[in-house]
Amino acid sequence: MSTESAPSEASAPEADSERTKEISLDEFEPYGTLAVTGSYFVLLLVLYALLYFVEFAAHAPHIIE
Repeated sequence: MSTESAPSEASAPEADSERTKEISLDEFEPYGTLAVTGSYFVLLLVLYALLYFVEFAAHAPHIIE
């Protein structure tokens, strides 16, 4: 039940605001978002190709009857 922890908790948001760096839109480069979006697109192409060649192009047993 110490009251000494209260001042340190109050100073924690101040420490976080000192570490925050604001950047302009010219400096923002979303390479991570582009990589994730590209990865999902490639995954969709691969899954479509598998579905096409396994289900529709081959004369083998089908998953979808």
